[in-house]
Amino acid sequence: MELPLERVGSYVRALRAALDALAPNEDHVSLSASLDHLHALDPAVGGSLLLPAEVSDHTGMPTYQWLERARSEAVLAARGTDDADPSDAELERASALDPELGRRMRDRRTLYRHLRLAELLPATRLGGAVRRVGPGGWTQIALAYDRMAPDGRWVRVRVELKTPGPPTGALRLDAQGRLVIDEALKHLFTRHFSTPLLALRSQLIDALGAEVLHLSRGWTGPFWFPGVELPPSVPTALGQGLLLHASIEIIATDVHTSKHLDPWEPPPDEIVPEGQGSFRERRFAASDERLAEAVRDWSASRGVRAQVTTLQLTRPRRL
Repeated sequence: MELPLERVGSYVRALRAALDALAPNEDHVSLSASLDHLHALDPAVGGSLLLPAEVSDHTGMPTYQWLERARSEAVLAARGTDDADPSDAELERASALDPELGRRMRDRRTLYRHLRLAELLPATRLGGAVRRVGPGGWTQIALAYDRMAPDGRWVRVRVELKTPGPPTGALRLDAQGRLVIDEALKHLFTRHFSTPLLALRSQLIDALGAEVLHLSRGWTGPFWFPGVELPPSVPTALGQGLLLHASIEIIATDVHTSKHLDPWEPPPDEIVPEGQGSFRERRFAASDERLAEAVRDWSASRGVRAQVTTLQLTRPRRL
């Protein structure tokens, strides 16, 4: 779906407001990167430079192509500096000769100055750090795999693991004690980031020979609004406003009582490893209280008490 120009700013600002309302934690992709990236897409920042504004018909999230244009412009922006950008006087002269050229030059300067300071979402990234090293060399390691999923949602898989001795193979330490991650491990996450959590846990144990203490997968999206194709099981009332989902699934040693609080997904048929628990939850940000109440009613009909936050918009927005 391509948004008309007059709707792009409202869309971007509404999605930013919804993200800000949900304030997702470290089990989701970076909130600051999400907000910075979306701000770059706002025509109030870069005019038409990053258009067309394309969103997924099914999830309502920005497409990879639209997000990637901001990343491409960020590469170009990094080659320059604010001091080397066109001055106000140069922009005025350009506008006098060709108003359209002057406008595009001004938009590019504004966009580049934002991008030089911005943190953007990665297309795909695997990072990690050493948490602790104990007697005998056992090592506790944190990993985070971020990705723009093919359906437009943003996903983070977060892992806390403990090796019985000094890490070897796909994870190892360099001479300075810093974590080195083999590219093969990134490929494993890319292949299995959306597989059932217990199956992914088994893959990690087999690949790394480590104890998995915490495994979580956090999804940002879908973002429903009029025009997005809702799944057949969802009442049409849930598509009459703006509704952002943020869902999380966790299997971890620090989950002592398993809970399922996701009205969208039925409880899985799984046997959680001894000493660990599972937790699944879906939270919502709704554009108004009427929509929030519809979400609560729908969730209650599926046996879940939903957490719904109402967006704080500076003025009414229509998409």
